[in-house]
Formats: sequence, C-alpha cells, structure tokens
Amino acid sequence: MKSGAVPRLKILVSNQKGGVGKSSLSANLAAYFALERQMETMLIDLDRQGTSSSWIRNAVQHERLKFDHASDLIRSANRLGIFNARCHIRDASNMHEVVITDVTWSPAVGFELLEIFDLWIIPTSLSELELLSTIGLLRDLKPALDRPRSPKVLITPNKIHPFQRKFDSMAAQRFPVPFLLTPSVIASKDFETLYQKDYIVSSAKEEVRQRFLMFCEAVWQASQISVADTHAMRQRSDVGAAAASPVVGVARGSAVVAPAEPMRVPAMIRDTGQA
Repeated sequence: MKSGAVPRLKILVSNQKGGVGKSSLSANLAAYFALERQMETMLIDLDRQGTSSSWIRNAVQHERLKFDHASDLIRSANRLGIFNARCHIRDASNMHEVVITDVTWSPAVGFELLEIFDLWIIPTSLSELELLSTIGLLRDLKPALDRPRSPKVLITPNKIHPFQRKFDSMAAQRFPVPFLLTPSVIASKDFETLYQKDYIVSSAKEEVRQRFLMFCEAVWQASQISVADTHAMRQRSDVGAAAASPVVGVARGSAVVAPAEPMRVPAMIRDTGQA
C-alpha cells in the first residue's frame, strides 16, 4: 500500500489443521478493522461450515463490516474454481478497504490463490504436532512463497493458556521460510460467550480486549512493512539458510518490527512475553 493512498489490504487466515481458531480470529480481526480503524471491511468465508461468516451474520451489526459465505467457489478441486475465487476476492477489494479471507488450506485451494494476498496469517498452537504441521505446509508452499508477489507470512500463537508460556516448542523447530511472529492470542471464554453475539474488541473485560488489540495492531503494523523490506527478509533468509537459522520478524508489544538480522525463535518468544 502506498503512503497517502486508499489502502486495499487483502489478508488470508488459513491453516491446514482444524481447531486452531482461525474462524474466530478471522471474524474478530475483521471487527477490529471495521470498528477500531473505521475501515470498510469484508470477510469472505470459503469454509463449508461457515463459522466466521455465521459469527458476523448473527452478531451486532456494523455498517462498515460485511461478510460473504462463498465456499461453493472452491468446492470443486479445479483451476476454474481457484480463478473464480481470485476474481471474487479482487472484486471485493475494489469495494472495501480490507478483505479478510478465511479458508482451511487443502490441495483444492491451490498455491495460485496466495499471490493475491498481502498477508497470510497462520494461527497455531504451541504443540509440537501443530507446529510440525505448519512447518510442513510452509515447506510444501515454499516455491510459491519465494515468489516476489507472495504474501508476508505471519505466524500467530493462538488459544494460548498461561501454563504454555514457558514452553520452548517453537525454539526447537526450523522454519523453511521467513515470517513475522505476532503477539499471541490468549485463550479466553469470551470467544465462546461472544460467538454470534458481539466481538472481542467490544468485550467488557478490558484485559481480554487489550490482549487481542495487541495482536490486531501487530497485523496492521505488518501491513505497513514495505515490499523492499519484505524482499530484504527473503535475501537474509537465503544467506542464513546454510546455518538452518530462520529469519524472522519480532513482535514487541503492539508493533511488528522488520528484522535487522537473522535471529532464533527463543528471542521472539521472550519479546512477545512467552518466556
């Protein structure tokens, strides 16, 4: 997005593993852009069950927040379906400042869909099983993510419980592509009690609200990182590949900071309050 121009931000929220909280993250992130930033926002739900779109459909209505359940676009695993989905997302972006797309990743989605997005948020728990699943997904899509037009990857520790904050599961892994780490989203029953009623950004529990806003602000900050900075991240990743040390962004407080040098995951965990 160019400075001074009307932003047209396209965000993908996806993981291949269910139960990581991507739908609740999608709906509430959309609410953040519409309510907190007063931006015209559309959520496109490509999942058959339509959880994120159902949340927005039945919750408190806001004029800047729209939704579309369009899972029929990619039900058939063919290139025409992916082409139609791309066109649908681009059309929505022409009419809205922010478009957030929620989909469970599968071979039917196709890597061609990635290049139309600015950011790809990957929610994950800190369990070794889910981290390995995420790493496998990134490894499979590395050729697409190495392209100049690929989205910036944001990994979001989601549904994190207090007892998990000292786990070093991420420190033991090596990621195949550069990424930005957002502040973690802490597990809260508010995600259940507010489902299809209201949004976390409107929660009466100030601590829950502020913790989620830290994540949202980090996403916004990530969207402001320039193409040149992203390219520099990839170059540093190539340089550090021989040492198997990932190049990452560090989320400090509410800001995502572009990396100045290769660093290891433990430093990120400390910076985000996870250790």
